Amino acid sequence: MMNKSNLLRNTLLINAGSSLLIGGAALAFADPLAQWTGIASWILYVLGAGLVLFAADVAWTATRDPINPLFAKAIIAADVAWVAGSGLSLLLFSDRLTTLGQWSIELIALAVAAFAVLQTVGLRRLGDHHPRTA
Repeated sequence: MMNKSNLLRNTLLINAGSSLLIGGAALAFADPLAQWTGIASWILYVLGAGLVLFAADVAWTATRDPINPLFAKAIIAADVAWVAGSGLSLLLFSDRLTTLGQWSIELIALAVAAFAVLQTVGLRRLGDHHPRTA
């Protein structure tokens, strides 16, 4: 029988890896990315550092047994906030972004939204396995 935490754990691990990859790229290549996207390099540095720290937190949460549902909910909330912030950024700053910058924000937001949905489904499956407490 498949472990009910597999979907949540695997999605968290992919989320952590993706966040580390994008955060590392933002830190390592902030200046050229700023020219290509229209996103200021200082913003890319801040986002990059934040994503690397987020990746570490998500990986730590994913490797605990059992996964702490409260931590998983916090990660899901952070992902939802990222998607909302991406939409707001596109709404307020699209005139400052290149087409590549707009596409990058949109594609990353779609991936993060998918993580949020899969993590929510995984968390619900985990909840089906453990009795709820009031």
